[in-house]
Amino acid sequence: MNKAFLTCIALAVMATGLAMPASAQLSAQRGAISIDSDKLEVFDDRNEAVFSGRVDALQDDARLRADKLNVMFEKSAGSDDGGGQLGASWGDVKTIIATGNVFYVTPKQVAKAKKAIYDVVNDQVTMSGNVVVTQGKNVIRGDKLVLQISTGRAVFDATKGDGSSSGRVRAAFFPAKKAEPKADENTDEETSTEE
Repeated sequence: MNKAFLTCIALAVMATGLAMPASAQLSAQRGAISIDSDKLEVFDDRNEAVFSGRVDALQDDARLRADKLNVMFEKSAGSDDGGGQLGASWGDVKTIIATGNVFYVTPKQVAKAKKAIYDVVNDQVTMSGNVVVTQGKNVIRGDKLVLQISTGRAVFDATKGDGSSSGRVRAAFFPAKKAEPKADENTDEETSTEE
């Protein structure tokens, strides 16, 4: 077996065993993250794992899908070269970059974009490139979205990555339908007026 194949197998085993450290989060519940993809490349000297091809990252009730997912890890404190073990010097996840057909799905919302960067330290996801967020029938469109995961605060912007403006942020909100009163509720009022 060649070294690259063994490296991929070793990281795949390590990733499923770790399932990403709990400090990384796609959902506010902070469970383990599991990642599936067609291909995995490991760059041990850069503390980076690159998942490509129908990438699907799942954490609790949140899902991130993309064509490619770069996961960068902190260097483990006090670690040396790891004694030749793959990923031995890796610490917590510090950044996740998703590119190509990015979808971030939670039970209440779906967001899509060309690119998303998850910054663990700042606990935020920045989506860019024709961002569309839907919640039920409600839709918001812009070029950039910054989502603070733990608080749920979202900021939309019409500024493209190159600094130019695409125009404006556009939103369409639909009122929730009110429940129709039951027929029994009206009969009491009708009988009281007849007396």
